[in-house]
Formats: sequence, C-alpha cells, structure tokens
Amino acid sequence: MRKGYDVTGRRELFVDDLLIDRVRNAGLKPHFPVELPCAPGKPCGDYLTILKDPERYLLYYRGTDGVYRGEMYNNHPGEFVGVARSSDGVGWELPALDRFPGKPVPRNALLYGPGAVTHNFVPFYDTNPACPPEFRYKAAAGVRETGGLFAFHSPDGIAWERYGDSPVIAYEPGKTGGHMLDSQNTVFYSEAEKCYVMYFRVWKTADGLTDVRSFAKVTSPDFLHWSEPEFLTVNLKDEHLYVSGLAPYFRAPRFYVGAATRYFGDRGSATDVTFLFSREGRGIARPFPGAWIRPGLEEERWLNRMNYIALGMVRKDERELLLYHGRKELMYKFRTDGFVSLSSTGTGTGSVLTKLLFRRGGGLELNLSTSAGGFFQLAVCDGEGRALPGYGFGECPPFWGDRISWEPEWRGRKFAELPPGEFRLRIRMKECDLYSISFPAARVK
Repeated sequence: MRKGYDVTGRRELFVDDLLIDRVRNAGLKPHFPVELPCAPGKPCGDYLTILKDPERYLLYYRGTDGVYRGEMYNNHPGEFVGVARSSDGVGWELPALDRFPGKPVPRNALLYGPGAVTHNFVPFYDTNPACPPEFRYKAAAGVRETGGLFAFHSPDGIAWERYGDSPVIAYEPGKTGGHMLDSQNTVFYSEAEKCYVMYFRVWKTADGLTDVRSFAKVTSPDFLHWSEPEFLTVNLKDEHLYVSGLAPYFRAPRFYVGAATRYFGDRGSATDVTFLFSREGRGIARPFPGAWIRPGLEEERWLNRMNYIALGMVRKDERELLLYHGRKELMYKFRTDGFVSLSSTGTGTGSVLTKLLFRRGGGLELNLSTSAGGFFQLAVCDGEGRALPGYGFGECPPFWGDRISWEPEWRGRKFAELPPGEFRLRIRMKECDLYSISFPAARVK
C-alpha cells in the first residue's frame, strides 16, 4: 500500500516543512522584493487588480473625480473604475473608452456614477474549463451599503454585466461576525479545489478574536451560490489585516500566495505588507509573519492607506516576477519562486532528508542558487534513506551556480529513468538556496 506523498506533476515551494523529515544546518529563509521605479503609464489608485488573459495584461483600479471626499461607501458619484492594458505587463496604455462624455473622469473609465458598484471592483480571468467564453471574465464588488457582494461577468474584460439584481453574498452582520466587505475581496477559480474561492473581509477570526480586521473564505460551484464563511486563524496579536491578496501562483496553482496589508491603528494608521500562503486552500500559513515590504524612508508611505500591493503578479521573464504598488509609481521585482528558500545556514554544510514521497514517473527540476564557494548535491534514496544504486552523492557532481530550472544527473543518469514508486531525497548544501523542486509528469510518446 502506497504511503508516500504524491508529487507527480507538481512543483513544490519551500514555504513550509511539508516535504522535510530531518534537517541539520539548514532551514527556511525568507526573501524580500527589490523596489524599483516602474515604467511611465502605470495608473495609481486603490485596490489595483492585474489579470493575465491569453493575449495581454489588464489592470483595474479605483480612482476619484475630485468631488470624492474619502468616504468608504459605495455608489458615491466621485468613484470610478478605470482600466489599463499592456502586452508585457511593464508598459501600460489607457484605452479611450469615452463611456462618460462630459463627466470629470478619464477616458479609460469603465464604471462611474450612482448605482455603479465601484468601491472594490475585483475582476479575474476564469480558468474553469467548463466556463463559456462569453463569461470568461468575472468580478465581485459591493459593500454593506449595497447589501452585499454582487457578481459580474464579461466576454472581454471591458463590457461588464451583473448576474441579476441581488447580491450573491448578502451583508449579514449577526451571522458573519459583522463583515464589512469594503476591501479587495479576492476571488478566483481554484484548479486544486475544483470550485470558485473567495477571501472577503470580516471582523472575526476562528480563534475567537473580534473587532479585528481579517478575512474569511467561501467557495462556490458556480460563482453564484456560496458556502457559509470559514473563519480563519491568521492574525498576530494587535495586528489587523486589511486585504489578503491571495490568488493561485501561476507556476504552482495549488499554492495561493498573497501580499497582504497589515494595519496598525495605534501607530497613526501605519501599514506595511506581509506574505501569506495557503496550500490548496487548507488554512493560512505565514512562513515569516513580519513585514515583507516596509514603508521605507519616504514619510508619505507611513500614512494611512499608503501600502497596498496590486493583486496579481506580472511575469517579466523566466527569471523575475513583478508586483506593483497601488498608490505610487513603484514596482517590486523578485526571483521566480523566490518567496522562501530551503537554505543552508552559515558557511557550514547543511543536510536535509525529505519525507517519503511517491511518483508515477516523470523528471526532476530544481530552482536553486549557490555562492561562488557553495555547492549542492542530491541523492535519491529508498524509504529507509539509503541511496539507490547509481544515484548517490558519489555519482552526483557538486553543482554551483544559479538556475531557475536545473535537471540533476548522476553520471549521465536522469531521475526520469528511475521506475515509479516511493523514494526520498537526501540533500547536501553549502551557501545555497533551494527555492522550488518540480516533478514534471512523464511525457506521452
């Protein structure tokens, strides 16, 4: 009877210790993004959402027409939803939609005016294989003043219609811990859970905290009928989480990752950004619960509502990913898969033995980096941790370098040549970071 964790066709990120059995002189290490000025043309606003469809990137944001005075309520005539387009996710152009001639809003405004649900319009590209093309773009928006969250659909991400006149998630404060909804309530189709998933703002956590900003999870088979809220244990003491930012990571969709805004009301409403993770939607993990992005030297960034990261990553190239700041002309770059690494500590040699794993065939690829004086070695072992013949450290030359995708060999032998079954991996590493490990499925000939 098979006991090992099935890794066939999966990419595993080292944001927890699920794969790790024994470790010496090694552990999980966070990696932080680098702040850069972004290319001209990126809009600034609230609750930025970036989605990637087969042909382009679309960026949505909430802006104001100058009449707006900062109220949080929806249907305020000063709020509008604007859109920008990009072929590469770096340079942005504002389409001349001209939907509101004579009104004090830009030409790229999508939604505006009384009755428009503009406060927190959050769209996504639906990857559900059963979704009809004319409904491929979907969105959720609404707050307590509108009675709850409404569902929207679009054939192109530009022309939007509501699913009916009633909210799909009603505002029921007595039932859901007084949820506010007035946040970037993230929603997507989950390949792992085979349903739609939403994380929306509440004032309650699973461990009994109340009067604290947090978020709950709901699911739906059809985007219209949603489950009862699942409250989560995620907040640290004296910490509010204003948005979750959670969405599937495109290289490993079973992992939801999010750049969430932390809020500290007793410190002048200062905010920063932390990193959240969920494996297939089962709870929330915080591999390093502190700040992932700090406000920095600019005084304005220490003011209220000044540290929100756009929902949705941009794939700059094979090596780097980008995130955008909402209110500033800034972006952040970081390594592909580079949230957390399994890292050797100090300058000594670290060793790691994985738990028992299982594969139905296929290869092995690693995303890793060493120093000039470091190295990485890998042995494939049986269930007792003994190296398989021909796949020990003696047959695997030490690797040093930096690769997004590296395929190890043992004197010319490859991992794919091994028969299916259970195995363990044993690692030796020095001044090395292992960001992810992937087990591509066997190719059909």
